[in-house]
Amino acid sequence: MKAKHFPIVLLIHLLSFQNVIAQTVYYDNDIKLYGIIDRTGKSILKPTFEEMTMFESGLSRFKKDNKWGLINEKGLIILKPEFETEYGFCKRGFNDGLISVEKGGKYGYYSEKGDLVIEHKFDWTEQFCEGIAWVKVSEKYSFINLKGKYITDKWFDDVKIIDGVTYGEDETPVYDKDGNYAQGLATRFYKIDKNGMVALAENQKYISDYKTYYVPYCDKFKKNPPNISAFRDEKKRAWGYKNNKNELIGDASYYYASNFNDGVALVIFKDKSKNSADGMAIINEKIEIIKVLDKKFQDGWGFANGLMQLKYLVSKPDDEIQKWEYVLVNSKGEIIKKMNRGVFPVPSGG
Repeated sequence: MKAKHFPIVLLIHLLSFQNVIAQTVYYDNDIKLYGIIDRTGKSILKPTFEEMTMFESGLSRFKKDNKWGLINEKGLIILKPEFETEYGFCKRGFNDGLISVEKGGKYGYYSEKGDLVIEHKFDWTEQFCEGIAWVKVSEKYSFINLKGKYITDKWFDDVKIIDGVTYGEDETPVYDKDGNYAQGLATRFYKIDKNGMVALAENQKYISDYKTYYVPYCDKFKKNPPNISAFRDEKKRAWGYKNNKNELIGDASYYYASNFNDGVALVIFKDKSKNSADGMAIINEKIEIIKVLDKKFQDGWGFANGLMQLKYLVSKPDDEIQKWEYVLVNSKGEIIKKMNRGVFPVPSGG
């Protein structure tokens, strides 16, 4: 899905080891191009590109002259725009110094300097996990090292990566004692180490029962569940919060409640007599109000990376043409940037 121009801010956390303030992509409606700003509203990259996606793992995919490339949050181009589609870049970014990218229908790996390290020769690939990556060729899976060399001659029907350990899966037909096909498959899992050693795994049932994606990525990419999550009580037709033990915090009484980001969230009060919205406030994780927002503001959907976009009417309510001004506010409810030239943060893309 390509980036849309919704009046809502959705940012992404920058990885903790990167020493820059996380940024967001925005769209300038006047010149019809995309650029980058930081959470203070400072311009990092003036509107330059035809399309951009939100930052994921510190990278955004951008389109220029009908080709796609990668740019980081400092506004530095990592991969030049020479790729046919935005979907060919691994959204999880670099791992072990490499990223998987598709070109011409085949996948290869690039370094953080933008150099092609492993040629485009695979039908599908995944990011590296502890020095090993699985690759797919002709519906079979095998494993390569950081130099692109196969570490085993054996090919598998599937792959699982559990607790940082890589397993190949073999499915073989089952026959009865007379040699007749018994209409089933026997599944065996084999442990693969960095040196390509293949051994039958001891914990077959645990691996088989482990819930994961069809072809999973490294467990260390998984995000920890939040301590507090917003939920909607369908019986009360109201929003509230629960902790990670599924226990209710306070009362479900809001017209809307966002999830927490950087320790803050947005709640919209409920006018019980009309079952409608009645003002907004910023709260902390104790569900305490930090700031009640001016009622002129509308269309708040929550924080991301410490920022939220709101809008307010600058024309008269009965004017034939309605004009709105968009602002970015921080976690204290302070306006840090006016977006009055039709500049909208980009929520997502790709």
